[in-house]
Amino acid sequence: MNSLRQWWSLPVDYGWNVAYARSQKALHVTRILIGIFCFFYAAAAVIALTIPGLGDSGPGQWALWSTIVTTPPLGLAWLIGGWPSWRMSIAFVLYADIVLAAVLLTIDEPSEMLPMAALFTVMGSYVVGFHGPKLFTAHHLFAFVTVAALYVSAMVGDSAQRLQTNLYLVMLILVMFSAPLICHSFLMLLRRDATGAFYDPLTGLQNRRGFDAAIGNLDLRSGIDTSVAAVVIDIDNFKAVNDRFGHEYGDTVIRLTASRILDVFPAPAVTVRLGGEEFAIVCLDGVESVIDRSEELRIRLCDATDRSPLTASIGVAHTVVEARDIVGDVDVLLGRADRAMYRAKRIGGNRVTVYQHEEPSVHPVDERQ
Repeated sequence: MNSLRQWWSLPVDYGWNVAYARSQKALHVTRILIGIFCFFYAAAAVIALTIPGLGDSGPGQWALWSTIVTTPPLGLAWLIGGWPSWRMSIAFVLYADIVLAAVLLTIDEPSEMLPMAALFTVMGSYVVGFHGPKLFTAHHLFAFVTVAALYVSAMVGDSAQRLQTNLYLVMLILVMFSAPLICHSFLMLLRRDATGAFYDPLTGLQNRRGFDAAIGNLDLRSGIDTSVAAVVIDIDNFKAVNDRFGHEYGDTVIRLTASRILDVFPAPAVTVRLGGEEFAIVCLDGVESVIDRSEELRIRLCDATDRSPLTASIGVAHTVVEARDIVGDVDVLLGRADRAMYRAKRIGGNRVTVYQHEEPSVHPVDERQ
């Protein structure tokens, strides 16, 4: 029971799953395959309409024609569009389950349609890959209710085929429920362990590997230019803090810095500890807003109530990107922000420096700190 409770409560980040698949170069292929499978669903419905007895009833014809009309545009959207948001992904699962159930339950041959319920496994595979226990359970409960209704209808309506119907039911349990449950549970455990490799254990921020995966998950719409800013932060004279107060206090300083960064740049901004006392942020925002928030962060880091007030050198870079080039553009942007940060450090630190026109320019220090 405890293991079941742990499985049910496992946190699942749809965005992280998508970003990880993108970082492994698997997302594009998966999207194309899903689009192709949508066309196969339409083809199956066309074939079913031509089989005598299957598409003869009014409701059955309506369900098959609905599948033929709606699945090709959906497949085209998968082929030429971007990956769906979390809400759209759930809507896709609901649509596929409802359409399949409508076809299975409205055709007047339940004993023949019962094996076709195995098609629920196709959507189940998608749920296993990108969603968590709750949607997995909802999908399989819906599939179970549909199969149960088909089974009862077949047993009542066709007594001569009862042995065959029972055989179909056993096969469906193995195909639709047993194997996916085992795969899902194992995959969830692996995913939980793998997630730890993407975060810095000291601060809880993403490490560089997790950062690279998350960049591909920024909410960019294909074909539309988007304003993206990068911020690189380096604590000034951090070695002196370690030498004076010890490494344990140095770790406290790093954690405090990470906390203040998250306060000023909360999600959906992507934050990372690059290593040592250096941090980076990537967010979708205008340059003026990012400069203002960077200045706010600089002031908050230099808190007079701290045991050892910090100063930081902060570099900001900004550009407009297109969704297909986001990973490469962010790498260039981080390099520019890094140059701006080193410019701030060279002139004494405790500065926000903005990369503009191929050259870092110093932002005036706010004397209100």
